[in-house]
Amino acid sequence: MILTRLLLPGILLLCSTAPAQLLHPASPMPSFDVVSVRPTDPNQELSNGGVSPDSYRAERTTIDQVLAYAFGLGYDKELVNAPSWTANEHFDIQGKLDDHQVAALHQLSRDDREQQMRLMVQSLLAERFHLTYHLETHVLPVYLLEVAKGGLKCSRDITSKPAIADPSRPRFRWSTAPAPPPPPPGWHPPSPSEQKTLMQSLHLRTKGWPFWLTVTMLSHQPELQGRPVIDKTGLEGAYDCEMNWSQANSDSTGQFFFTAVHDQLGLTLHPSKGPVEVLVIDSISRPSEN
Repeated sequence: MILTRLLLPGILLLCSTAPAQLLHPASPMPSFDVVSVRPTDPNQELSNGGVSPDSYRAERTTIDQVLAYAFGLGYDKELVNAPSWTANEHFDIQGKLDDHQVAALHQLSRDDREQQMRLMVQSLLAERFHLTYHLETHVLPVYLLEVAKGGLKCSRDITSKPAIADPSRPRFRWSTAPAPPPPPPGWHPPSPSEQKTLMQSLHLRTKGWPFWLTVTMLSHQPELQGRPVIDKTGLEGAYDCEMNWSQANSDSTGQFFFTAVHDQLGLTLHPSKGPVEVLVIDSISRPSEN
């Protein structure tokens, strides 16, 4: 079980990929049969959404978040030249597939279905938000993940049933992550004070998970301040890793993130610079009416 900032009960994340894995469609872009886009209350910060066999749904979402899903952006700096309203204004967005599209997607692998859905969201952005863009490679601050001098402290796991049916490295790394459990009866989003308490004691356990997913979990923690993580460990297969840490500004006496990565996992994160493919917005406008 993994308890981190990323898996909050009742919130289905539309997370994306590791660095430099933007989509490059080689065929005509698929599109939804029916699309609905409506502005929503910007004071409601909690976003929700998900992908089902016949639809894409994003409630109270920003367009930055939709772009991140559609193009596989894992970090803020992979999106360049986006106007401020894409991060500040909120929308309810839904794309529906017809029966023929659903049947066609059903014949594809999970990873190919994921790609098709993301390409449909790209079409939605082009049609309703008049998005145009291009790709560039920028040299950005990154972290290099390496095995520490004292050696890896995660044991190779060859006994557990894989937490992911196909543990090979997919194109969309989060698309195959186990979904968070449903919220218990009566659950409500934590208040700011409750959330601060939750952040004081964080736990990571990756038994049965392929190592690339452990890297992905680490790379999305806010202590990295949006820097992509480049895996230099050379580790493949499943590893049993466990780590407890505390937020830097919390009152907890536990280890902070970077120290815990080193002492408990036997890994190090070295700041560096490296080439990262970015999405550059040429133009985008507020949506046309339904």
